[in-house]
Amino acid sequence: MKSITFLFLLLLLASCSSSRIDRKIDDVALDSLADETYLRWGEGRLKKNAKSEYEVIGCYQGETTKTLKSFKNEYLSKNQTPYYWLHIGNCYFIKENWSKAEFFYRMTMEETKEKTIKSIALNNLGLIHFKYEQWEKGKELLLESMKIAPKFKVPRYNISQLYLQFGLFDKAIEVLNDSAFKGHKDIDVNFSLANAYLYKGDLKTSASYFQMIPRDSFHREDIAATYALFLIKNGKIKEAKEVMDDRERSGVLELTTISQKIEKMIALRLKEE
Repeated sequence: MKSITFLFLLLLLASCSSSRIDRKIDDVALDSLADETYLRWGEGRLKKNAKSEYEVIGCYQGETTKTLKSFKNEYLSKNQTPYYWLHIGNCYFIKENWSKAEFFYRMTMEETKEKTIKSIALNNLGLIHFKYEQWEKGKELLLESMKIAPKFKVPRYNISQLYLQFGLFDKAIEVLNDSAFKGHKDIDVNFSLANAYLYKGDLKTSASYFQMIPRDSFHREDIAATYALFLIKNGKIKEAKEVMDDRERSGVLELTTISQKIEKMIALRLKEE
């Protein structure tokens, strides 16, 4: 059991901290953060549903250089619009150019009076601090973001991931059960709650949240690996093997290593049966 606990810990760290896991969601009904961020929008959703006047969409489609050039060319006509500096910051954030992203988010804070825009900038500044493992500062910024835009879901989701990463499972559950998420069907929110209850040892409640996740999503490697460990803990070794066999390889080194360890554990358990 110690090896399972150790793998749970590694998997939680890999899942919470990696931005390289493909979390694109095709069905908008399963993305409760859709109104606040395009990060989980797939190409089809971006083309079909995103607001066309927001040129920043180009950055989410991989055209950051072209989009940033467009923002530069339109400085005189658009630099006073509320989202101008925020969108530039978002483009640099997507490029993982953290220093430039931080600069433009701070410009956003200086140039806009709109609380919702300030909240987004504060949330993203918090995430940048997490990139540098400045956990307490990042947490402070997320809490500030939540304070000035109480109905926003993204900063709440992000702080829940911080709590999960540091084993504060009850805090994560409390945040994700906030009224802001009432009636949601979000894949990652349900996955996070399944994780939190699993780590608390409440397998029954964890199972109820796993059941809310669409079956197609169990191909995602972080979900597949976590669910496989859940099944192993419930003594369902053959089902765990099926889940791992059907997973899509993410290419994320940490997850690949963990998945291989889980597969070895499953093989050993099946040999013992």
